[in-house]
Amino acid sequence: MPGKQNAFLALSGAAIALPAFSASQPAETTVSLKASTYKESDVSDSSVLSGSDDRYDIDIGQFRLVAPAGRHWSFDLGVSRESMSGASPWATLLGASGEPGLIMSGATIHESRTETNLTVTRHGDRSSFSFGLSQSNEDDYEARALSIGGEWDFNNRLSTLSLGFSYSSDDIRPTDARAFGRVSKEDKQTRSLKLGWSQVLNRNSVLSTGLTVTRHQGYLTDPYKLRDVRPDERTEWALALRYRRYFDNRNAALHLDYRYYDDDWGIDSHTVYSAWYQSVGASFKIVPNVRYYSQSEADFYLQADNFALPATTAQSSDFRLSGYDAWSFGLKGIYSASQWDLTLSVDQYRADGGDDHPALLEFTLTSFGLTFRF
Repeated sequence: MPGKQNAFLALSGAAIALPAFSASQPAETTVSLKASTYKESDVSDSSVLSGSDDRYDIDIGQFRLVAPAGRHWSFDLGVSRESMSGASPWATLLGASGEPGLIMSGATIHESRTETNLTVTRHGDRSSFSFGLSQSNEDDYEARALSIGGEWDFNNRLSTLSLGFSYSSDDIRPTDARAFGRVSKEDKQTRSLKLGWSQVLNRNSVLSTGLTVTRHQGYLTDPYKLRDVRPDERTEWALALRYRRYFDNRNAALHLDYRYYDDDWGIDSHTVYSAWYQSVGASFKIVPNVRYYSQSEADFYLQADNFALPATTAQSSDFRLSGYDAWSFGLKGIYSASQWDLTLSVDQYRADGGDDHPALLEFTLTSFGLTFRF
């Protein structure tokens, strides 16, 4: 379903990732397997005017293979599979008391999505160049993307410049289009340019910064909303900072990330993430983490849908376009042996906002992973 927020990816760090490539060829082959369960808390019964109060449950399986190929090449193959079920908000209306209420879909939505990514990298002494392809398919959505990038080392490998470009073309084919008067087929395109710089400050700390500019064009409206009209263009800017510091006396590392985002829909946001990697003995790490997110609302956001406005007037009651704050707290355990790692993590997320939109998310994400080295 287009427009769904993939909170699994956001919480796992994709939302604050910096442009990253690998100038150094991997010395060994790694195979990673990961299984995750994402469960949204149900909507309050008092907020549902029609439909089901069940929210999404998602089961995620991921596979990744990273391997050297010859003297100067490597490849990175990733495959993920998501199975989703539950209900989603179709509209927001003001009830008799003046409080917003939700028109929800039935709880019979069952979807699956498969995504495949392949990146091939050519490694040199002080640089690398990468080319990537990806394909994502679900019942009502298909996305194809390509990316190119490079990384260059300077100053005795203490400084690194990275540059990347990506392009995606998406086809949107909503289900039950005739029954609900939805569009039958639309498309959109996305172009993104990334520039990054990483600097080794001393033997224990590294600072990185990245700038990303993204341009969306085409059908950006959510076809599953009863009244949702969005501009057909969107330009986004994001500036990210990342700091890593290892503490010898504690056998631990601090990870700090900050990201500022702004777009021409009127949304700006701040993301702060912090994690502490504490070694316990020679083989175990425990990683508590916290993430804070805050955004302003879009220029055309309405607390409730206004069906009196012309059908061409931009408006949306989508909670993802509202102003809100969100906190997530997580705990991860990592056990490392000579040729394999075992990871278990639990994250809890909760959002609240100024207008207290009844569809704001609360969810739990649990993940189990295995990595083998050859």
